[in-house]
Amino acid sequence: MNAQVDPLPLAPVVAPAPGVRVGVLTSGGDSPGMNAAVRAVVRTTIAAGGEAYAVHEGWAGAVAGAGLLRPLDWDDVSGVLHRGGTVLGTARCPEFQTRDGLRAAARHLVGAGIDRLVVVGGDGSLRGAEELRQEWPGLLQELVAAGELSAPTAAAHPRLLVAGLVGSIDNDMAGTEMTIGADTALHRICDALDALRSTAASHQRTFVVEVMGRHCGYLALMAAVAGGADAVLVPEVPPAEGWQDLLVRRLTASRAAGLRDLIVIVAEGAVDRQGRRITSAEVGALLTERLGGEGSRVTILGHVQRGGRPSAYDRWMPTLLGHAAACEVLRDEDRPSVVVGVRGNRVAVTPLPEAVADVNAVRDATRRGDFAVARVARGRSFGSLSTAVDELCAPPESQGTLGDGETSSGSAVVGGPTAAAPDRRPRRIAVLHAGGPAPGMNAAVRALVRTAAVAGDTVLGVSGAVPGLVEGRLRPLGWAEVDDWVEAPGAELGSRRDVLEEVQAARVADVLREHRVDAVVLVGGMEAYRTGAVLQAAAGRHPALEIPVVCVPAAIDNHLPGADLSIGADTALNVVVEALDRLRVSGSATRRCFVVETLGGPSGYLPMMAGMAAGAERAYLPEDPVTVHRLAEDAAAMTRAFADGRRQWLVVRGEHASADYTTEVITRIFEAEGGDLFDVRATVLGHVQQGGTPTPFDRLLATRLARAALAEVDRQLGEGAVSSCAVGEVAGSLRLTPLARLEAELAPGADRPREQWWRQLEKVAARVATP
Repeated sequence: MNAQVDPLPLAPVVAPAPGVRVGVLTSGGDSPGMNAAVRAVVRTTIAAGGEAYAVHEGWAGAVAGAGLLRPLDWDDVSGVLHRGGTVLGTARCPEFQTRDGLRAAARHLVGAGIDRLVVVGGDGSLRGAEELRQEWPGLLQELVAAGELSAPTAAAHPRLLVAGLVGSIDNDMAGTEMTIGADTALHRICDALDALRSTAASHQRTFVVEVMGRHCGYLALMAAVAGGADAVLVPEVPPAEGWQDLLVRRLTASRAAGLRDLIVIVAEGAVDRQGRRITSAEVGALLTERLGGEGSRVTILGHVQRGGRPSAYDRWMPTLLGHAAACEVLRDEDRPSVVVGVRGNRVAVTPLPEAVADVNAVRDATRRGDFAVARVARGRSFGSLSTAVDELCAPPESQGTLGDGETSSGSAVVGGPTAAAPDRRPRRIAVLHAGGPAPGMNAAVRALVRTAAVAGDTVLGVSGAVPGLVEGRLRPLGWAEVDDWVEAPGAELGSRRDVLEEVQAARVADVLREHRVDAVVLVGGMEAYRTGAVLQAAAGRHPALEIPVVCVPAAIDNHLPGADLSIGADTALNVVVEALDRLRVSGSATRRCFVVETLGGPSGYLPMMAGMAAGAERAYLPEDPVTVHRLAEDAAAMTRAFADGRRQWLVVRGEHASADYTTEVITRIFEAEGGDLFDVRATVLGHVQQGGTPTPFDRLLATRLARAALAEVDRQLGEGAVSSCAVGEVAGSLRLTPLARLEAELAPGADRPREQWWRQLEKVAARVATP
């Protein structure tokens, strides 16, 4: 895959000529987030001087014409971010696959003056778009010859420019790490799994849950990890012969270990090694017959996974991609069709024919039984977590895979977890929190406990954060004890904002020596990082501190160096966005401005990203000081908007955006300007942003980073050279940041990184917020 990861395109290379028209359509199955992409395409086109057109009902609308191609203005796409599905409509269209259908689509597009198209859909929709682009000159010639199109009109539209955005909950398309809608679908699945756990535990019952995904196991696998399932069956890892016995033995061992609730996830496309489909009904009948007790219940989640309010990610990311796609087609160049996707939170542009060919190659590999190729093609996240799933699911005494047992570079579930060498003594690893509570902390501890158990190692939980470490409150954490921690909010071990003092290092050394601790993992915020730095600095004076110290970033503020995203930030963002949605509804009956204060500390990540995801008109961040001049300009713009008929205006302010212009002060300024035209209400969201059930993203991130921390501990102890560092993911790759460089990584006078990737999105957010 030759995807080009571009700097964020903020404007067309050349301003479009007057009258340039960009069409946007949604096709195939709907997916949450399509509306955010449509909104961004429309507003970016208008902001650049072009005209935006909607093609309603997908390719069926292009083929039918008849008023289904309509111009859109700025306000036509207001209030759509929170809506599921697609406001443009979508439909299957077999006619588009014929020559006559292609010719009709070309006639109607040219008739509306459209020769630039952004298509949001699955691989079939994008494949159709590429075919239309390739056939465009010939189709116009046929239309001219038939008298259905004038020669001058055809000459004015000699080529079709196409950019595709992948809208699919299955996450099965090459050219992007995440398809539009997949994150929301995962939310729906994990919500269902969390709900099923309580009834399963009440009856000591087993649930078999079937999830969507067609021939891709992404949703099933990610849900198994994020939902704490006990087994999973996916197409890319067909179970070995005799898998029925292996599954029963694993679940029996889990029950014997003390688990009351058991969940098995079956992807709708799951097959065995011979390609025979494995159904959820088959698995349910097997477990009812052989497990006894209350038996099993089969739940097919169905289309509930496809609908509903989009997650925060499925708002801001499609906004970014829609903006980039519009910029692609507004360039006045004859260029191949492209897929605009995402890699490591950065825009990635891939030639559309190449992306389609890669998808076809995966399907062909699966049909011929080359499942290793399919696993590699699913990407980094799929590969890393498919390797981990058996370690997280199965009790230590029942370790092993249900998969095919083959080994292949980069393959997924291919053999059991890595056991310790016979001559290596079991290790004891202490884990503690430091900093404010962040949703997903418990999931990180769970991943540590269960992964360490595979090698026979013990994880010691430190209760009460840094004071608990000083006081020696350490205890072993059991495999079954942490079973439901993956979904648990808060921090079961407790967390405080204390930083270890240098004078306490000697006492900590005594505690670690007494408990025979071989390594320390700190899961938390800046307090965890600085505590780790204190331990490293004192190691020369205290031999018991000459051990690996690894920090895992967990902070809703998302302000830690060496990590694009911290555990908890996604959950907090979703809490804020949901609150903003509710505020908009509450003010829908009047003309009102809301000034909403979020947490975020020294970082503007939460207010900026929440504003982008909720469609806020303004966001005030700590990185950009608020001035009276700026407030005056915003008040004037707001007044003009309300005078022109606007009913709402949303301002999101980070808690540390300004010491002088507080939320109360800003509210009073806007109230004075509003007079009788509109009223103003202030809302401080407060600590509700730290609560809530962790999102699937935060559970998966916590799992990956905890396992990365454990791998770093293993490496250091194996090589005999210990150090202190923090793990994190930057641009989609693992990064280790030495704690000795902590202060150098921070911005002068502020506890935030010098460079923050999300700041590149500010201009995109501003461009699509107001005309």
